[in-house]
Amino acid sequence: MYEKFGQFIDGKWQKSSTGETYEVHNPATEEVIGKVSKAGKKDIDLALKSAEKGLEVWKNTSPWERGKIIRKISEIIRKKTDVLAKWLTLEVGKPLLEGAGEVGGAADIFEWNSEETKRIYGETLQSRFPNTRIHVYYQPVGVVAALVPWNFPIILASRKISTALAAGCSVIVKPDVITPGAVMELVDICKEAGVPNGVVNLLSGDPAFISDQLLSSDIIKKVSITGSTRVGKLILKKAAEKVQRVTMELSGHSPFIVFDDVDINKVTDMAITAKFRNNGQVCISPGRFYIHESKKNDFTKLMIEK
Repeated sequence: MYEKFGQFIDGKWQKSSTGETYEVHNPATEEVIGKVSKAGKKDIDLALKSAEKGLEVWKNTSPWERGKIIRKISEIIRKKTDVLAKWLTLEVGKPLLEGAGEVGGAADIFEWNSEETKRIYGETLQSRFPNTRIHVYYQPVGVVAALVPWNFPIILASRKISTALAAGCSVIVKPDVITPGAVMELVDICKEAGVPNGVVNLLSGDPAFISDQLLSSDIIKKVSITGSTRVGKLILKKAAEKVQRVTMELSGHSPFIVFDDVDINKVTDMAITAKFRNNGQVCISPGRFYIHESKKNDFTKLMIEK
């Protein structure tokens, strides 16, 4: 299954420089699905140079052209829903229906950002001097390191990649070792849609090693991470040394609040979806329930029955 993939650098799939691999397991059966290329330092250096070169091409591509390519990605994702959903079932353990739902969301995100390319507006500000004008221009920040978790690999990789592309940035994606194939398939779709060489790159392998190498580089100007609070703190500390911009989506502890005027039948359905979708492995999965006294017994009884 992983034979057509590897490290994606400068528009090509290639084996790692060390030839090392790691195993990916099916969480339902614990069987080995396959062996995946494991990036070494040379691969990371090549990806950084590739992304640096890709940035020069992409930031000078017009917003309209960028938008067309990003929209094309969304169209191909929809055509390949079955393929991507199967990856999610094999690697994450999602039911196919849930996997297809995630894929649909990913396509929507790319479509959204294809339209946002043309909406990066500047500003003209009033100066205190009568013969002076102040213009504000927004420009691509640079190469983005996108660190993707395992629980929603396609939709979260899509959010990071499509936003970087819309802004005119190049990106290096690091999927989790549990779910590399899903993200690799998505990156392959970016290539198929016509994203220029070097603009989207992928490194698979030891998360700590790859992240550390990327954040140590002066080439990386922005980091996007979805993960645990513990890892977020480590990334933020590392990024602070180089004043790299960081966007973090970390662990949640979301309350589910049940008021006294609710439709109990409807609200228990909502609670079950919120708590148990993706086997409860969601950062916004409710960690506690606050239930009005008048609804406590009815809510509990119906929730258990359902």
